[in-house]
Amino acid sequence: MDSTLRPIAEHELDAFALVPAYGFGDRMPLDEHRGWASHDLDRTVAAFVDGEIVATGRNYSLEMTLPGGATVAAGGVSWITTRPTHRRRGFLTEVMTHLVQDSRDRGEPVSILTASEGGIYGRFGYGVAAQTAAVAIDQPATITRVGANPGTLRFVEAEEAATVGEELFDRMRHTRVGAVSRPAPWWGDEWAPQDWVDARRRFDVVYEADGRIEGYALYSVAGEWPHGISQQVATVRDLVASTPDAEAALWSFLLELDLITGVRMPHVPLDSPVPWMLSDHRQFRTESVRDGLWVRPIDTAQLLASRTYDATGELVVRVVDPFLHLEESEGTFRLSVDAGGASCERTGRDADLSMTVDALGAILLGGVAPSVLARAGRLTPTDAHALTLADAMFRAEHQPFPFTWF
Repeated sequence: MDSTLRPIAEHELDAFALVPAYGFGDRMPLDEHRGWASHDLDRTVAAFVDGEIVATGRNYSLEMTLPGGATVAAGGVSWITTRPTHRRRGFLTEVMTHLVQDSRDRGEPVSILTASEGGIYGRFGYGVAAQTAAVAIDQPATITRVGANPGTLRFVEAEEAATVGEELFDRMRHTRVGAVSRPAPWWGDEWAPQDWVDARRRFDVVYEADGRIEGYALYSVAGEWPHGISQQVATVRDLVASTPDAEAALWSFLLELDLITGVRMPHVPLDSPVPWMLSDHRQFRTESVRDGLWVRPIDTAQLLASRTYDATGELVVRVVDPFLHLEESEGTFRLSVDAGGASCERTGRDADLSMTVDALGAILLGGVAPSVLARAGRLTPTDAHALTLADAMFRAEHQPFPFTWF
């Protein structure tokens, strides 16, 4: 079946959005999302057959924070769908090839995505670099941590929340490994769309200290009132804090809300300090752990030289890119780390570690140790010393966490 791949024009956006509607079973009301959906239209790709769009994908121009605080440009893959009537005909492979090549052509050293299904993207070179937890805390639960310089909390409406949230998030994301930027057009409609939560049930609260906003939370309250007794739950869509005091204050506020039975948050870092703030650690319940951010290295040398490492030393790493065999992605690289930083260049030496590009994506942010992948058969060391050194070098200051889903 012959197809044509090209970006869409703005007048084709409704037809473009129809394919994800068929694939996901959800017709997105584009009238409420024009700003977000129209962003980076030149980075969309659609497969046309007989003038009809049968598969879709797009890149967003994003940034990702590496261990040490450096950020790198990243192509954010999204809107990946094939019409159910056109599956298993190679359209997904065509679209993914186009999107990785698009990032390569634009000089982005990495491609990233958040996935609706976990079994698709490994074959395209993406590895799970960050995981996320869905958590529940039932009332009564109390935060015992008291800040040395307590601030104040206040409600804000959605328009102000978008402004202050954007400023705080942009400041905070440089301090968290794996954080992914949020383009300005997203704040007005996509990040907190009215169709995600009824406007009647959406609330935004900010935490201020010394005249500066240090945290905010966006949540909704919903549930039943059987026999006149509230069984409502507060669900947190977003919580960002730049200080421990702000995080403690926001969680304490949420747990003390009236007329709720507990708090749920579907995306929380694996190393969240919240259970250690509670008077009863057991009240923090992890309901699931799943993949958060998938990373596909494109320029291996640039990526490895851009992050900081937790130990000094030298490793020779061999990387294979079975999907595209990109010149920048695969080869043998000498990674050297000393007090002055990291450097990475091609070498003809024998490798200390050998892996596919998806395994490199998995260890890049420190979310999983190389030794874990070695035990899983996903990475091959020459000896135990090389693996011990790799574990020490690739550790990060935090468990990576993207914050942003796209």
